[in-house]
Order: sequence, then structure tokens, then C-alpha cells
Amino acid sequence: MTLQKKNLGMLVLLSQLMVLVSCGQFQANIEQPSGGWDETSTISESPVNPDPSFYAEASEATEVRESQEKNPTTVVKNDASKAQESKEEDPKSEEETPAVPKPTPKPAPKPDIAAPSKAEMDGPGVLKPTVYYFVVINEDKKSCAANEKTGLYGAGGKKLMTVCAKTESACALQGSCAIIQDGKTHTFNIIGRFDGQDRFFEIEEDGCRFGYGVNSSCLDPFYTLAADLTIYKPGEVIFVPAVVGLELPDGSKHSGYFVIRDKGRGIKGRGRFDFYSGFFSWLDPKNPFNKLGLGDVTTNIPYFRISGEAAKKVLLSRAYPQIPQNANGGPRK
Repeated sequence: MTLQKKNLGMLVLLSQLMVLVSCGQFQANIEQPSGGWDETSTISESPVNPDPSFYAEASEATEVRESQEKNPTTVVKNDASKAQESKEEDPKSEEETPAVPKPTPKPAPKPDIAAPSKAEMDGPGVLKPTVYYFVVINEDKKSCAANEKTGLYGAGGKKLMTVCAKTESACALQGSCAIIQDGKTHTFNIIGRFDGQDRFFEIEEDGCRFGYGVNSSCLDPFYTLAADLTIYKPGEVIFVPAVVGLELPDGSKHSGYFVIRDKGRGIKGRGRFDFYSGFFSWLDPKNPFNKLGLGDVTTNIPYFRISGEAAKKVLLSRAYPQIPQNANGGPRK
């Protein structure tokens, strides 16, 4: 009888341990999910990042960053650069300088942007982010040999100025740039790529000071996304809960809302967004987006597509398609 009691006690103890273990595993899965959310708000049964191309994209972004960490002025112009390129090649053979409207400075309205209702939220989806920025290159301080120079070309293939080849590549990579030569600053924005040649136009002093996106909209530092425009529309509002409260360089707190104003060559697919960070490179430790890992396509955090009155209020607050007077991209480097 004593032996039977002992065996029974052992069985009870073993059962309790199995229950505790299974509960612990269930709790761990809640905290660190192994699946991802898709655009229809269902849970994916497959592991995170099942698409092999995702790993290739992450590797490409890493190659670009590692190259620039070794030499910050070097831009890799090969297939790896597509992870950070900000403009899409135009299949047409030629294009004239686009009509660029002069932005009218607007005060920053402060509508009450309450949390959107469930009916105004579509998602969640999963981000595959990278960061792009307004590059400033001072060729007075760091120039190059004559055989390393090339032209920076405008509409019709007209030569705008002679620059270092690395400068031209950096401007094409980021989409907008400032080049300092002989003490004068020239600000450029890319038109597109035609017959294998990147073409630019010079931004006038009263133009969009941080550069232009699609449809001549102004780039709004820390609130602009470049996206795949076969999936998303210019002016669409995206909400990233993880960004809410993020401190920006001017001391303000981020609302978590972004507006799609741009497109990119390597920006393809759902959740593949390029976050615009003004004058802060993705290599700059002071770039606030680095705190959340937004410069790394392997950072998978939720986002929502916003519509209705909530979206209208966000567009109003960011003066879309222009930018608020207080838009701040940080100091030019």
C-alpha cells in the first residue's frame, strides 16, 4: 500500500510539472511570437521572414552600411545599393525638368489627433524599414583627383556642374543633396534615371528645403515615408505605435504618424518603408530612428494604414503636400 501511495504521488507531481512547463511555453510565445502579422490582420503560421528574398534584402542593406562605415563618403553603386536608393528608374528615354511649385510657408496647425477608431485602422502589418536622408557634401574640404570627377546632369543631359564621382553617387542614392564648392552651396533633387544616367534639378532657395518627393510634395523630416506606390498611395497615412513618444532633435515628441510622400528603387512590397531622417545619416548615432532599429530591414514591428477623419487630421497637421513652418531636419552636417 505504501508503495502504491508513493507511485501515485509521483504521478501527481509529474502531471503538475507538465502543466507548469506547458503554461510557461505558452506565456513565452505571447511575449516573443514566432509568427508575423500580414495585411489582413491574421496570424501567419509560418516562421518570421519566410521569404528568402527578405534575407537577401537584409544582407544588401548591411553591405551598404558596412561599406560606408569603413569610408563614410563611399557609396556602393551595385545591386546592394537598391536597399537605400530613393528614386525609381524611369523607363522613358527622356524627361524635362518637372514643374516644381513654390511651397507657401504654413504655420503648423495642431488638430486634436485622437487615437483612430478601429474602423479607421487597417492592419497590423509588419515593417521592413530602412532610413534615407539629405546628404551634404563639402567638396571644399574633401575633394578628389581630376580622374575621379564626373558630371552632375540635368534634364536633357545638360551638365549642371562637375563633382567627384562619389558625390554624384551619394546624391543619386539619397535623392536630394547639397554640394558645397568654392564656398557656395548648391542643392539638388533627382528627377530620375534616363538611359543609364541620373538626372537632377537644382532646388531654388524658396523651394522645398529638404527636397521633393513624388507629385512635387515636400519631404518632411522624420514624418515622411518612401513606399512601393503599386501598393500604397501618395498622401496615405501610416501609424507606427512603437514610434509614439520618440524624442526628435528639436525636443518634440513623435506622434507615431507618417505620410507617404516618396518612392524608391529598392522599396518593394508590403511593409517595406524608407524613413526620411532629414540631415541625419542612418550611421549617425544621434539619428532618433536608430533607437528603434528603423535602419535595419530585420526590425519587425507593427504598423497600421490609417483612413477617415484620423488621416485627414494627420495630413492637416503636417501641411501635406507642403510641410509645416516648424519642420526640422536637424543642422546641416
